Amino acid sequence: MLEHTLRLGERRLNCAVGPENGPPLVLFHGVTRCWRDFSPLLPTLTERWHVFAPDHRGHGQSSHMRPHYRVADFAADAVAFLDAHVTQPAVVIGHSLGAMVAAIVAAERPRQVRAVILEDPPGTTLAEGIRQSPFFLQFSNTERLLPTAQDVETLTRELANMEVQRPSDRVVVRFSELRDLSAIRFGAECLLQMDPAVLATLVQGRWLEGLDWFSSLSKIECPALLLRADPACGGMLDESEARRIMSLIPSCVRVDLPGVSHSIHSTQPDRMLALSTEFLETHPFPSTGAQP
Repeated sequence: MLEHTLRLGERRLNCAVGPENGPPLVLFHGVTRCWRDFSPLLPTLTERWHVFAPDHRGHGQSSHMRPHYRVADFAADAVAFLDAHVTQPAVVIGHSLGAMVAAIVAAERPRQVRAVILEDPPGTTLAEGIRQSPFFLQFSNTERLLPTAQDVETLTRELANMEVQRPSDRVVVRFSELRDLSAIRFGAECLLQMDPAVLATLVQGRWLEGLDWFSSLSKIECPALLLRADPACGGMLDESEARRIMSLIPSCVRVDLPGVSHSIHSTQPDRMLALSTEFLETHPFPSTGAQP
């Protein structure tokens, strides 16, 4: 994967691009992360796909665009990116925030998206009701740490010791009880590159302002795969909203993953790859001759 700086008007997106080994596949990462979050999948994906993995605005090496960090803003960048830099119909995979973005891209550009894979989209969990969710303490405490964060090792220690709610029972514990140190360190690396204003929008419950995300789902024409992590292990997609997604997307397959956390691609990469491959092999690319 080689990183490139791509211009979208006044915006600058950093994007990692793999070799042209097949049809295009675009990866959209979750909030507070960067394209490297998909590293567990990349060795396999790059063998058979032309992979594009941009950093969202305010993340990684992409432009800071404060205060414009709503899902609608990230999605506008993604649509513009696809229009300008992906010349063939693509598979789009998104995790968390990226899943919400991927769904909007598929809805707004039906001729440019061959299939879409939605990895544990949070729905409204991180929107107006975030203060009632088990994730509020994690994000608000992370926001509190960032103004004085200076280096990866210090921030790693502070994140490991900060209080969060355990998703299974909402008991307050140290973050190190839910994540191993290597995962926390990678999170610290991503956070030090991120504009802290990204978290301000989230914590204030303004994430879905200006967007009716669920209404857009009925416009998705391509096949969709919905992967739902286990809420007891940190999965963010509520059962009622998972059913709503299924009812709105005309062609959607749902797979629930008991015992699997929100970041399916990090904790269960082989399983994610197997599920994705099985799904995509039922929807091959007839025009290119390259098979997923």
